[in-house]
Amino acid sequence: SYPELIKEFYVHILTSSMEELSTRVKNKGIELEIDTLVTILNVPNNGARGWNQRTWVTSRDFDRQDCVRVLFGENAYFLQRMYTRNLSLHYRFLHRVVCTHILPKAGGFDEVTHMEAYTMYHLITGRRINVPFLIINHMHAIHDRENAR
Repeated sequence: SYPELIKEFYVHILTSSMEELSTRVKNKGIELEIDTLVTILNVPNNGARGWNQRTWVTSRDFDRQDCVRVLFGENAYFLQRMYTRNLSLHYRFLHRVVCTHILPKAGGFDEVTHMEAYTMYHLITGRRINVPFLIINHMHAIHDRENAR
């Protein structure tokens, strides 16, 4: 079934680089590179390439305090936990889109992760972000999280 194939895909991911992944499904090797995703999705291969699964992305081009202010308002403090209930209605909708299509996750949508905030910030402010890079690294993160259990 489809869910079993997806599980097999993620279980067999080999850690390679932040630019690609290798896996096996039914003993067939699959190589997925950023350029392949660019072609499939018909999106550009440029923009910010930040990734950090645990905390804020560290980049000279990204200001986490400005990110929190843009998403949650002027009085928000970047060390606080970020909840969707504190987002405007439009940003809550954008958060759901990010969590469904770019960085999909299981479970609730009550909390905004650092990577979700980072992604939303780029989309809201019109700064380019490399979506294929995000997707490849999110796939690696899902593999790492599942294997940690």
